Amino acid sequence: MKFMITFTHVEGAWEGLSDEERQSHSRWLAKFMQDLKQEKNAELVFLAPPAETRTVRQHADTGMEIINGPAFPGPEFLGGYYLIEAENLEEAIRWAERGRILPGSNEVRQIMDITF
Repeated sequence: MKFMITFTHVEGAWEGLSDEERQSHSRWLAKFMQDLKQEKNAELVFLAPPAETRTVRQHADTGMEIINGPAFPGPEFLGGYYLIEAENLEEAIRWAERGRILPGSNEVRQIMDITF
């Protein structure tokens, strides 16, 4: 089964860390990325911050609109994702738990196999 695991960041969480905490987190992240690559042949994909995001929205009666910022603004924003093959949802959840160290959320979504 294929899964996408998204991860969010809480605005200001990184900035609130001390230099020592940032270095520790960076070491943890490097190790997690290495494990992800070796065990699941997957990589983290990091997204630009919300200020660099544009949302293209189609409205039913007024046409297309381009919005500066994410589609769903808030204190938590999408930081990126990774795609993995897992035996089941529980294994994917374990990877999501393993990939969380700072405040925020990891969402696990199965990738549907739809053939047309």
